[in-house]
Amino acid sequence: MDIIAHAVYGATVCSQKGLAGGRVSDNKRRWYEDVTVYQAALFGVIPDVVSMWPSFLVFIWEGMPGGNFFAWAGGATLIWYHATHSLVVALPACLILGLFRRSLFLPSLAWPLHVIMDAPTHGIGKFQTQPFFPLLDWGVTGINWWEHPGVFAGYWIALPLIWVFIRFWRRRAFFG
Repeated sequence: MDIIAHAVYGATVCSQKGLAGGRVSDNKRRWYEDVTVYQAALFGVIPDVVSMWPSFLVFIWEGMPGGNFFAWAGGATLIWYHATHSLVVALPACLILGLFRRSLFLPSLAWPLHVIMDAPTHGIGKFQTQPFFPLLDWGVTGINWWEHPGVFAGYWIALPLIWVFIRFWRRRAFFG
């Protein structure tokens, strides 16, 4: 998935105002007043930011050799990419963070959500999601979202449907 979608899905699913807030919502605050929305959005982009932005800046600094960052990226970038896109790394990080800063546990779950959502949207290749890295080099054989506009459109169309579901779920209109 694209990085903006990861931020929005993280905020939608892993914040107190989002799906993770359960059936009870704090109706006194609007979504933009809930700090967990921003924290979850940040955790939703951490795997891509940590693994790619440093080498992307080097790529820009070196004059964009070859013109395609994703073709150029390799070595340490891929090790960081696979580490940050691993449930073996993300889940313990969330648990440790939750032990030291309980209020960040829920928003931090946007990181493993990122990994889970990348798995079906990344096909075979160097950016294939390996959810059990470094224990296994097995990866999910997904569909590259950047090569199939329908996948891209699908996860963006699903988002407002999730928002509507949350709204009705909280009002108990359909779910008694």
